[in-house]
Amino acid sequence: MGITNDELKSRLHIGTADPDELLELLLHLVGDCQSLDERRLVFPAPSSGPAQITLGFNVGGRVTDATAGEALTEEILAEIEVQIRRQLLAPPQPRVVRKILYSTQPVRGYWRFKDVLTLRSLPEGNPEVPWLSDTHPLIFECVYPGTGDSDSILNFSRGERIAGAWMSVLALVAAHLVLPEPGPPRMMWATPMLGRSAPTSEWVRAGYEAQVWDEQGILDEIAVTDEHTGFARCESPLHLPTYLAPCLQAFDALGDTDRRSALHAAHWFRHAVKVGQSASAAYTAVVQSVEVLVKSHGGESTSKTFRDFIDRYAPATDETMAKRHRDLYRIRSLISHGERLFVSDRDVLGMMPNPQRWHEEDLLAHATAVCRTAIINWLLAAGARTQAAG
Repeated sequence: MGITNDELKSRLHIGTADPDELLELLLHLVGDCQSLDERRLVFPAPSSGPAQITLGFNVGGRVTDATAGEALTEEILAEIEVQIRRQLLAPPQPRVVRKILYSTQPVRGYWRFKDVLTLRSLPEGNPEVPWLSDTHPLIFECVYPGTGDSDSILNFSRGERIAGAWMSVLALVAAHLVLPEPGPPRMMWATPMLGRSAPTSEWVRAGYEAQVWDEQGILDEIAVTDEHTGFARCESPLHLPTYLAPCLQAFDALGDTDRRSALHAAHWFRHAVKVGQSASAAYTAVVQSVEVLVKSHGGESTSKTFRDFIDRYAPATDETMAKRHRDLYRIRSLISHGERLFVSDRDVLGMMPNPQRWHEEDLLAHATAVCRTAIINWLLAAGARTQAAG
């Protein structure tokens, strides 16, 4: 008697093992794969030989089922199961991933969140950033639960995934922190300022590669304060808001559903920064960052539940602010449905004086501040509810 589908599902630990890591492990052990339709993935691809395993997915893209193929033998499945137990189910070992994060201000010192995250300035010996148009690099260190096998292929991806989540929340909460640009290094015009000489334009590689990662002796702590110093690049060193640690504590306490919502919100907020050359697209993305957290009840309209959410987590302090709060969803809808485009996106040169453009720049700045505040307060409230529930 061959391997039954129920036995295969059990031995693949579907529902227990992380589904993304299970896919990665199967890809490494079995070889390539191919999509049969929107709900099925076969290992290996038909061009590489007869099927061993076909995985079934739900609407959310998660693995929920498995079918044994004609080429799946007991020996192959036994080896897969050994690796699943060894790499996915074994007690985790703490490991550290290091990344380069960026700040709109110079970084001097270090900051630590419990025994999980550390931010610190780069040691001497690293290349300086000589152009005004770039941000200041810093070292981000994150402890993650690695596999017991140091050579596991999953250590890298697990570390990247967990570090990416923490970095997204950091950049969402602390306005001075900036995530690195994804994808290959870009080339750009930059203006280096060397000494007191006049600035000159150069075609440079945008990006940063640290050469020295080691600790550099005793560092002062990065200041934690709510004093507003603006977002412009300046000589004032990086400071972090007092609510950063409570927000990280709240995020760490969230359940799976709320954590996923928080990361979706962080994605759209980051997207607003990426598409910043289009004020219309940035405005839409900023409002979308809050929309992913809004849950409608009964027959309530989405616009009403959105306004209620904003009123609860970022209440207006005067009537002028209240009107702008009410306009957030309306303006986003007009842009999304093609009825409105900000003047700056229609003014190709972007140089003509126009009061409407300046007004819309103010609208975007307001939307960014209000939506960030609402997300932060939602995060703190959600974390408090989770902790209270035990």
